[in-house]
Amino acid sequence: MGTTWGGCLGFGSHPALLDRVCEDFPGPWTVLDGADPGQSPPREAVERAVVAARTPADLRRAAPFGALVPDATQVCVVIAEAPPWAAQPLPVAGQSPAWHLLADLRIARRRRGWRVEATFSAPVPGGEVLTHILYGMLGGRRHLAQPVVGLAGESACGWRPGDPNVTLTAVEGPVAERRDAPGCDLVLRVVERSARPWPDARIPVADRAPLTAVLDGPAYPDLLPPVDETVVNPIGFRQNAKGPVATLTGRAGGYSITSGLDELVRLPPEGELTDVDVARLRDAVGVAVHGVEADGLVRARIVAGLAAAGIPVILNADRIADPALGAELSDALAAVDEEQLGSELRREEISVRLRRAALRTHGTIPRWRNIAVSAGLALPHEPPVSVLLCTCRKDMVAFALEQMERQRGVRAEVILGLHGFSAREAGVQGAIADSSLRITVVEAAAGVPFGELLNRMAAVASGSFLAKVDDDDWYGPDHLADLLLAQRYSGAELVGSAAEFVYLEPINTTVRRRLGTERFTSLVAGGTMLVTREMFETVGGFRPIAKTVDGQLLESVEAAGGRIYRTHGLNYVLRRRQSRTHTWRHPVQAFLKSYQEQWRGLHFNQLMESASTPHVGYWRQEP
Repeated sequence: MGTTWGGCLGFGSHPALLDRVCEDFPGPWTVLDGADPGQSPPREAVERAVVAARTPADLRRAAPFGALVPDATQVCVVIAEAPPWAAQPLPVAGQSPAWHLLADLRIARRRRGWRVEATFSAPVPGGEVLTHILYGMLGGRRHLAQPVVGLAGESACGWRPGDPNVTLTAVEGPVAERRDAPGCDLVLRVVERSARPWPDARIPVADRAPLTAVLDGPAYPDLLPPVDETVVNPIGFRQNAKGPVATLTGRAGGYSITSGLDELVRLPPEGELTDVDVARLRDAVGVAVHGVEADGLVRARIVAGLAAAGIPVILNADRIADPALGAELSDALAAVDEEQLGSELRREEISVRLRRAALRTHGTIPRWRNIAVSAGLALPHEPPVSVLLCTCRKDMVAFALEQMERQRGVRAEVILGLHGFSAREAGVQGAIADSSLRITVVEAAAGVPFGELLNRMAAVASGSFLAKVDDDDWYGPDHLADLLLAQRYSGAELVGSAAEFVYLEPINTTVRRRLGTERFTSLVAGGTMLVTREMFETVGGFRPIAKTVDGQLLESVEAAGGRIYRTHGLNYVLRRRQSRTHTWRHPVQAFLKSYQEQWRGLHFNQLMESASTPHVGYWRQEP
């Protein structure tokens, strides 16, 4: 048995940091960033295997290369720095027999990072230990979506971050079989452009990146490596950022983002952004990416990463139409007005538009779904959402259905609960029949507890997610799609919005409250909750009681070990009448004690796209 082995990722722009966080291991190091997937896995076990990553984002890029980590009696995983929102690296073990051999486990906070040392009574696969630490730190097993991918070529690790289910192969070699089946559905080969056996006349020589992806022959010259939405995302977004607009500049061996004389982050030559980099940029109101000399694809990769994190990007007009960015992101970038970044509300609206476009275009899941479709592979449909819409007010049925008909970018059905009346009594059969939505009606007597009726509705729902909405509130057209997006990047079992905007009907005033968003929390607005079917069934659904069913569900999810995430509140306006008309008995006056902004009348922010006509008897005053 050998003595030690060490692999590292993410230290190319921070070489001195590796020595500081791994003082007890002098090397030599295997640099996993550029590891060749085609190399033979180690055959001999070692006494100690060390995997050092600068950030959790870098550690996720190591997951597909777990087979290159040797078996070891002691596995040490070092993370030099983690963002504030990341959980502790507590391993989440699966069925691997390795953990039955565990003799000692030590987890220690080291400066701004973590160190995990697991000692076993016999050698165990080091790559499995690494993967289980990632599961615990970033919310369990998620997003290991089809297709199953084969990776080949140096720098391929960034194309399938966090996925240990890849098949590693040589660029020129065949893919090994797995259990008498092909080893993968698609092979992605990352090769030097200069080594490609065919010309590419579409890309000017001066604008070529050093690497390109090849999928079984067809070239994707304008395709960026995907943004890892698990770690580069809006989590931690600050609504009241106080810093100035930062600037992207070139530096020896990569790029920097600076604010005045301060260097906020360093980026490698490939332009990859990490979760720690994003955390350091949260005080900047935006980043200007103009004037820097950068390879076209590298610049596009930086822009896509910043946008996915919700950081407003200012880009020269002649570079916005870059085909590598995609039409949706280019349109969102073209709408960025640097002068509007001084307004907290306008800046957040810009941020939401950018993150939507970037994550839906360049996120790992949509990127691989699009690649698979273009390759002719049949994949499962996106998970559907069942909307639980319950009302005891006949006159609100049409209004409530209109709010759901506005939803876009999501496969949805509506389960309409009529509490205390029938569809015939309400005269809404025509509205239901004419709706573009798939609607299932559940009727119940007025004496049936609210929670029990919601459970009856959930029982006939077919969606992978259940979304609860209220009958008298306003919803923007991207409400459901943004909740699904937040669930994807947070991994939370229940997500919801903040009730930032409240229309106080008795005094005809809209207020905006200051509520922290894009964070893990224990409270979201009850009319915005979206929960996974699995978690809903784990906690037994809603409690069969008449009121506080939303708060009870939140407590049940936390008690079951689930996580709750609150995304932005720009898709939702809560209508507040007299407190006695609500199950949540919060008086109108309480909303006036603390607010950030207020408007006379019913006011919608820009993302609400106020195409919805206010219900009869209510009016809206333009800002």
